[in-house]
Amino acid sequence: MNKSKSSNFSKPIFSPLSDQKRFSDRRSSQTKRPSYRQPVSEPHLTETTLGGVKVVVKSSRISDKPNKKKTGALSPRAPEKIKKNRAEEMKIFGENACLSLFEQRPESIVRVWATVEVAHRIGEMLSYLATNKKVYHVVDREELELVSGSEHHGGICMLVKKPRIFTLAGYVDLPRKADCLIMLDGVANNPQNLGGILRTCAFYGVKGIVTSQPDMLLNANTARVAEGGLEYVHILQSHDGETALQQLRQAGYQIVHISHEKQVQSINSLQLQDKVVFVLANGWATKEDAKVNLSLANPLKSGLNVAIATGVLLAKWVGR
Repeated sequence: MNKSKSSNFSKPIFSPLSDQKRFSDRRSSQTKRPSYRQPVSEPHLTETTLGGVKVVVKSSRISDKPNKKKTGALSPRAPEKIKKNRAEEMKIFGENACLSLFEQRPESIVRVWATVEVAHRIGEMLSYLATNKKVYHVVDREELELVSGSEHHGGICMLVKKPRIFTLAGYVDLPRKADCLIMLDGVANNPQNLGGILRTCAFYGVKGIVTSQPDMLLNANTARVAEGGLEYVHILQSHDGETALQQLRQAGYQIVHISHEKQVQSINSLQLQDKVVFVLANGWATKEDAKVNLSLANPLKSGLNVAIATGVLLAKWVGR
């Protein structure tokens, strides 16, 4: 029986071009994704009345508009200016910290941001800024949080010149009958503790803190916790802790170190002199220095927080 070369089933006809097109369409449909724009912060301006004067309030709104890059050549000296400003300026926020700075050194203010609520309470400051052609902005809390970098801004933030730093050598050259200093070298860089120490020193009228790292105290969060204490306490810079203590001994200061050892004398049994330095860190003690324990009854493995210990020591010195 002869078999026919033809078949009852027709073979599909393939077109290379049509297959390529279908593959391309399928691939593009699989890989195509909707495009999203990154939301950006867009300034929003509103008007309000403050002391009978119209004030523009700036706030932040989220917008899907793309950022527009500013064009134009920078000044050849722009990088140097920015570096110089950052070295000489700092931000301070918190109402008490800012008000204390305004009372003590208003000329150091560069720029101010405040909410409407706080702006109503700082009319004298705003008048001073306007009279002296200094810039201030009335903003909402969200905008102020962006400016200050903290949600604990207290409704106001300032860009200011840093306070003057004194040398310890120059400070001890001036004769003093009575003086009390705190030495911080070796203390951890914790804004809560450092701010508490500054506040306690200001509270007891102590005028100086000795440190080889003054930038630890020139911090916005430290200044906020200090509640204005930074404006009443001088920062005395030294090369290092050991050199500083040698200078202070030669200037007639009694050196007192805090210790957790049970065999050292209690702070209550120590006769404090009129010129004293309390060292809040371990090390550099000599035989002529005093070592005291704040509580011989302490059952804990650690001592007091350094800010609280400062309060105990300064209360003892004030009541000597």
